Amino acid sequence: MRAAPALSLLLATSLLAAAAGAAPAAAWESASRIRATAETWVAAQSKPGVTVQAGALDARLRLGACPRELSATSNDNTASSGSWTVQVSCAASAGGPALWRVYVPVRIQDLREVLVLTRALRPGEPITAADLVLQSRDVATLGYGYLERLDQAVGQTLRRPIAAGSTLTPDTLIGVKLIHRGNLVTILGQGAGLQVQSQGKALSDGALGESIQVENSRSRRVVQGLVRDSGTVEVAL
Repeated sequence: MRAAPALSLLLATSLLAAAAGAAPAAAWESASRIRATAETWVAAQSKPGVTVQAGALDARLRLGACPRELSATSNDNTASSGSWTVQVSCAASAGGPALWRVYVPVRIQDLREVLVLTRALRPGEPITAADLVLQSRDVATLGYGYLERLDQAVGQTLRRPIAAGSTLTPDTLIGVKLIHRGNLVTILGQGAGLQVQSQGKALSDGALGESIQVENSRSRRVVQGLVRDSGTVEVAL
């Protein structure tokens, strides 16, 4: 994640704040409101079901109470690594200049059951079901991806040694062909919230994640898709 601006004042450019202690507590913006604004904004950009938590603000921070709803934005889209830096700001009028702005670190946690190795494996050693277990991991921090089903890994081999307890990622697998030319497959069409399934025939061999051509059994249309498992090819709608 790009380093957040210094948190001593978190780049607060307050035009309302006076010397600390010179005004009653009601004159200062609530830290909880600032953090909630950042969390709400990140949650709206994230997948459903994730946990979003803003980091603590400097206890010495003094920002004038905002007369309007706080605004949030970010140019630091590092959601794939589980972290954001969100700018929360206050304007006295709609579209007006910011009276102050503050940068809030926000963490995302997305817990899912993923495949983890039960023992160390060497390159070229076939993976068996006994070598794998499903464990809950934060996939927001798994930048190289992850696998969720045994059939995505069993029978394949590794490119490099991997220690016991490591999360298995697609890039560590050597492309053992899961689908062969002539195999009957399910064509899974996905896009814009729509999902459609149809039957088809593979026109070439393909390993996990590889792009192959498949022919729709009904329309005879040939499409390009990605191998998702031993019987499924995913195409974009």
